[in-house]
Amino acid sequence: MAIIALSSLPYIHDTITVRGEGIKGWVPDFGLQSLLMDQDGYVLGFSSYRVFIYTFLIHLFAHLGWVGWFFEAIHKLYRPFLLVPVTLSLYQIIIILSNSRTTVFNEPDIKFLLTMGLSIAAALNFYFNNRETLNRHFLNK
Repeated sequence: MAIIALSSLPYIHDTITVRGEGIKGWVPDFGLQSLLMDQDGYVLGFSSYRVFIYTFLIHLFAHLGWVGWFFEAIHKLYRPFLLVPVTLSLYQIIIILSNSRTTVFNEPDIKFLLTMGLSIAAALNFYFNNRETLNRHFLNK
């Protein structure tokens, strides 16, 4: 049941919104759309509420997939390295929710430096915490 719910996340925007009109009549209006809308009529920098929901849920779907794989790989050697995509997908969700898509925080060079820094930190942490395992696994000592 959870897999079906998670796999339908990217398509929820088709269920609760109508193209060019906004939210469907049966969806309760909690004022979220007007709360997220700025003075120019954009929803957190997106052209419509429908596009915002679609983009946000696509990124949330990917993030939950990485987090699920991280928790599933409990006794695997590669588990610490899964923190890199988990962190990057969470970073992108924060960028979307904070309306920072046009700032320097969403530039490719910042994301590249973040990726490299996280990868190096995960590799060093993995190496220093698992020397015996690495020697046994790769050097057959």
